[in-house]
Amino acid sequence: MEQEMITSIHNPQIKRLHQLLNRKGREASGTFLVEGVHLVEEALQSGAAVKTVIYDMDRGIDPACEASLRVYDRPLKRIAVTEQVLAKLSETKSPQGIVAEVSQHSVDWQAWKQKYEQAGSAFVVLMLDELQDPGNLGTIIRTAEAAGIDGIVVGENSVDLYNGKVLRATMGAIFRLPLFRLPLPAACEELGAMGTRLLVTSVHDGSVAYDEPVYDGRIAIVIGNEGRGVSPEISRLATTHVHIPLYGAAESLNAAVACGIMLYEARRQRKE
Repeated sequence: MEQEMITSIHNPQIKRLHQLLNRKGREASGTFLVEGVHLVEEALQSGAAVKTVIYDMDRGIDPACEASLRVYDRPLKRIAVTEQVLAKLSETKSPQGIVAEVSQHSVDWQAWKQKYEQAGSAFVVLMLDELQDPGNLGTIIRTAEAAGIDGIVVGENSVDLYNGKVLRATMGAIFRLPLFRLPLPAACEELGAMGTRLLVTSVHDGSVAYDEPVYDGRIAIVIGNEGRGVSPEISRLATTHVHIPLYGAAESLNAAVACGIMLYEARRQRKE
């Protein structure tokens, strides 16, 4: 395991890593930063492609992360830095003294579909239509993993999967779920060709309560943009439009809350 020490914020490696704090830099490099003991430990334990671990030389590496590093079976670089240098790579008010550079993980969409087609297996997929709030996206990913969902398709023009707020809200679930960034209409049509029923959340005329459809077989649940809901293009592809009844004065539910209700209804029915 390669070891290095850096004390200047002007070091070329630190400048390169600093660029990963914005989407353009992440897309150019194909990597992203995770910050904090828990997320770094989750990345190491999940087998994610961790390239570099950067830590505060005065604080050292947390024992939990150190234990994960000892058993990590891929080559990586350790860089000890000063508190000032680490602050250059941090987005939080109270940095925990450790950051890691991780390769953006990708699951092949066609291979994923083929696996289910060949096995004739059922699945529940979550499809997100232009979600904009990073906290919502991160919470949804975390909730989807907890509910045992089989995959998530994040549509174009959604908030970046590797935004720092998204990553922190996932609490490590991002390293364990199959995630796809795809044009949503095409993905919906491809799933439809596999016999997948598309449940679209909306207040569309004729929509039914979320617990009326039967969530068996192959199901795709579509959650729309926080402001305008599901786009008309996706709405037209729906097998069923569903809504969550509101019994108080609230006009709507937060996207992450609505998503959680839908996912756990699917889990409840499939469990029974």
